[in-house]
Amino acid sequence: MISGYNQRGISVDLSSGKIEVFPLPEEIITNYLGGRGWGAWFLHEENQALVDPLSSESILVIASGGLGGSVAPTSGRFSIIFKSPLTGTIFSSNSGGFWGHIFKRTGYDVLLIKGRAAQPVYLYLSEDKIELIECPELWGLNIPELTQQLQAKYSPQAKILGIGPAGEKQVRFASIMNDLGRTAGRGGGGAVMGAKNLKAIVVAGRKTFPPFQREKYQTGLAQANKLIRSMPVTSKAFPLLGTAGLVKLVYQHDMLVHRNFQDTSHLPENIEKISGETLRRTIFRAPRGCFNCRIRCARLTQVDHRQGEGPEFETIAMLGANLEIYDLPTIARANYLCNEYGLDTISLGNTLGAAMELFEKGGLSSPETGGLELCFGAGHLLEELVRLIAHREGLGHELAEGARRLCQKYQAPELAMVVKGLELPAYDPRSTLMQALGYATSTRGGCHLKGGYMISLGFFGGAREVDRFLVETVADHVVDEQDSGCVADMLGICRFAYFAFSENELSRIYAGFTGVDLGPHDLKRLARQVIDEERRFNLKAGLKASTDTLPTRFFTEKIKIAGRQRAIDRENQFAYMLNKYYEIRKWTNDSNLKTNKIHPK
Repeated sequence: MISGYNQRGISVDLSSGKIEVFPLPEEIITNYLGGRGWGAWFLHEENQALVDPLSSESILVIASGGLGGSVAPTSGRFSIIFKSPLTGTIFSSNSGGFWGHIFKRTGYDVLLIKGRAAQPVYLYLSEDKIELIECPELWGLNIPELTQQLQAKYSPQAKILGIGPAGEKQVRFASIMNDLGRTAGRGGGGAVMGAKNLKAIVVAGRKTFPPFQREKYQTGLAQANKLIRSMPVTSKAFPLLGTAGLVKLVYQHDMLVHRNFQDTSHLPENIEKISGETLRRTIFRAPRGCFNCRIRCARLTQVDHRQGEGPEFETIAMLGANLEIYDLPTIARANYLCNEYGLDTISLGNTLGAAMELFEKGGLSSPETGGLELCFGAGHLLEELVRLIAHREGLGHELAEGARRLCQKYQAPELAMVVKGLELPAYDPRSTLMQALGYATSTRGGCHLKGGYMISLGFFGGAREVDRFLVETVADHVVDEQDSGCVADMLGICRFAYFAFSENELSRIYAGFTGVDLGPHDLKRLARQVIDEERRFNLKAGLKASTDTLPTRFFTEKIKIAGRQRAIDRENQFAYMLNKYYEIRKWTNDSNLKTNKIHPK
C-alpha cells in the first residue's frame, strides 16, 4: 500500500446515472504520479484522440496531485484534463484554491466524468456519499450565485467547482471556476462541462494522510519553506504586489504585448496606470492565498461597491496593455465579470485584440459588429463585450469561437495570434527565444506554462539566469523547464513555488510522504514520458509537426527589443532551435516517437 494516496477513483456516467468506484493500481500511481500524468493515461486508455470534445463520448478527468493531502508548500492544486474544444489537442488545465485539497480528502484520487445528462445536474462527493442531483434551477446562475446556493444547502466549508453562463453556452474558452475566484482557465473545459449538462461538483472531506517516513518528509518541507522565504520573488515581490508586480518588469524587457502583438511599445505613464504598485495604492484590499501557500499572490480588490479577485498580471496585460486600455478599474470590472461568467481572460483579451485589428483594417465592419466601434482603446465597450461573449449574443457569438476561428471566417488568419489554436498570453516571443520555442512546442498550444515558464530563466532566475537571445542553449533550457513544469503539474505544486525550489526538495518530500523513493532525475524522466504521451495523443488527433510553429507576424515583422529591431529568423534561429529540441526529446516525425512508451498492464 502506497502512503499518501487513496488508490481509488470514481467513474460517473452522466447518460445513465451510473457511478462506479474503481481501484487505482500502484503501477499507474508510480509511473504517472497524479494530476496531469493521470490525465494523459486515462485519455489514452479511453481512446479520446478522435472524439468530438463537445459530444457525450468525451471524458473529463479531474485528478489530484501526487502531493495532494500533504502539507507541502502550495500542494493544493489539481488538474482537469480533456480534449480541448478550442484546439483539438489534449489539454491539462490546473487550478489552486482549496477545492483540490478537499477533493483528495473525500477518499478519492481521480474522478472520470463521462456521457451527457438529460438535464442539468451536479455531483456531491464526500467520504460516505456520492450523489448525482438534478438541478435545472441552478442553470443560468453565475459563479457567486451558484456557490452561495450550494454552500447554503450543504455547508460553508463545502467547496464548489462549477461553470457559469459561458460554460453553459459552450464558449470555446469557457473556464471551470472553483472557490469563487480560482480557475482552471484555458482550453474550454467549461464548455466541456456545459456540453455534459454538468453544472457543479461539490466536495466535503476530512480524511488525513500521515507521512510514510516523517523525518525525511519534515526535512524536505523545512528546506522547501526556507527557500521560499529566502527567494526575493516568493518572499517579497509576489506577496507585496501579486502577479501584477510583473507588469513593469515585462514592459522593461520590451515583452509586454500591445495592439494584438503588433509591437511592445507603451508610454511609461500608461504602464504606471496599470502597474502592480498602482493596483496596491488604489483598488487593493487584502492578499489571498491558496491552500498552504505563504506566497499569497492573489489580490482581493474593490472598484466602487464591487469586490472580487484580481486582476492578475495576464488579465491586466491581455485586457489592458494588449487592447490599449490603461485603466485599472475598467480592467478590474471586466475581470470580475469573467470570474462570474467563467471566461479565460487570456483567450478573451487575445481574441478581442484580433477583432480590434480586424476592425481597424476593414476586415470587420460596423454592421458585422452590431454597430460597435471595435477600436483599440475602447475601454467603455469592455464589460459589454464580456457579457455578449458569455451569453453568445450578437457579435459575442463569433468572438466566443476564439481568435483562430474568428480570423479564418473573415479571411485574415494571419491576425490570429495562436499556436495550435490556443491564444498566446502576454509575452511577445520576439523578446526571448526561449519563450518562442516554448510556445511552439507546448503540447496544449500557445502557452507560457506548459511551454515552459521561460521568464523565470530570462529575468529572475538568479544563478540560473541565462541569455534570452543565445540560440545554442535555447532547446536545452526549454526542455528542462517543460519537464519541471510537468513534474509540478503531476504533483500538484504551484509554478510560482518553483522560483524557489525544485525536484531536489520535491523528491525528498514525495518519498517521505508516500514511501515511493523517486530521485530528482526519476521525476524528470516520468515527466518526459507524460509529455511524450501528450504528443502521441495530438498526432493521433490529427495535428502535424508543422503546427510546432508561431504566427507569421513574429518571423516577418520586426519590433524594437533591447535596443535593436528584431524578428525571429525562421530559417536559421527557429529551425535550429526546433531541430535541436526534437533531437533532445527524441521526436522524429508525425508518425513516430523514438522514446519507449510505458503503459502499465
